[in-house]
Amino acid sequence: MRPPEPHERDRRLRLMYALCAAAGFLVMATTAVAFVVRNADAGPWGVMRNFLRDATGNLASDFVYADLALTWAALGAFMVVEARRWRIRHVWAYIVGAPALALVVSFSVFMYVRQSRIAAARGTGPVPATSEATVPATSHTTAPATVPASKGPQR
Repeated sequence: MRPPEPHERDRRLRLMYALCAAAGFLVMATTAVAFVVRNADAGPWGVMRNFLRDATGNLASDFVYADLALTWAALGAFMVVEARRWRIRHVWAYIVGAPALALVVSFSVFMYVRQSRIAAARGTGPVPATSEATVPATSHTTAPATVPASKGPQR
């Protein structure tokens, strides 16, 4: 069986990232609503206080919480580098969106946008709303204006 064509691979990757973002949003929203409903009698500040207490209530939750925080930091660094390479604007929103929304949602949306930029640079996908022509080039941007179909981004 032959590997999929680049445009088909890009389409499949974008679909996978979109499904991960949607599933992550549904799961995280459902659990957040359940937590808020269960703690509604504590009021808005009480809900936050109860969440922080429960999130750091024992060594196992501390481990998971620390792992997520360190993963968020590592992914934030990755997103900044890739945003500069592919000229993705407003990368801060994806990074801030992680604790505000959910890491799985914000990172999946970022990867969807990144894959769209890669596909557009190859000429195998839709051009994102922020095209190269409208993004001012800066001295720290390393992405080429066009990427040959057979190679990844030039460094």
